[in-house]
Amino acid sequence: MIGKDASTQSLGIIPCAISWLFKLINERREKTGTRFSVRVSAVEIYGKDENLKDLLAEVATGSLQDGQSPGVYLREDPICGTQLQNQSELRAPAAEKAAHFLDAALAARSTSKPDCDEEDRRNSHMLFTLHIYQYRMEKSGKGGMSGGRSRLHLIDLG
Repeated sequence: MIGKDASTQSLGIIPCAISWLFKLINERREKTGTRFSVRVSAVEIYGKDENLKDLLAEVATGSLQDGQSPGVYLREDPICGTQLQNQSELRAPAAEKAAHFLDAALAARSTSKPDCDEEDRRNSHMLFTLHIYQYRMEKSGKGGMSGGRSRLHLIDLG
């Protein structure tokens, strides 16, 4: 899923998806004048108890948070099902910034610690999400806007 930085041939699915998404956004922006905003979130599900950790909490707050982020939780929605709530969502105006956040998330994973054993690696999963907000000015002359939100979930299983 991650690949290696050695060359473009060895990049994984997640870095390629980031590059592809921003390429398409730039093409759409040029053709239609649509405005886009991309935000990134990353959550680790780890351990036998399936604890949740906001992998970008340190980047978002600028301070070290040890252990589980107290704000991330699951909520049952009767229509949409189980929803992840309250994770950090950081603005990524370019592919390079999104890739920087991916690197930060990987460094914050529990499997990046030197004392991590094989069982811990198997019980660590990362959900890296690109949140795409799209806005377009209506041509009706009333000054209205239309838009929506899409998500691209990329999962790295242990």
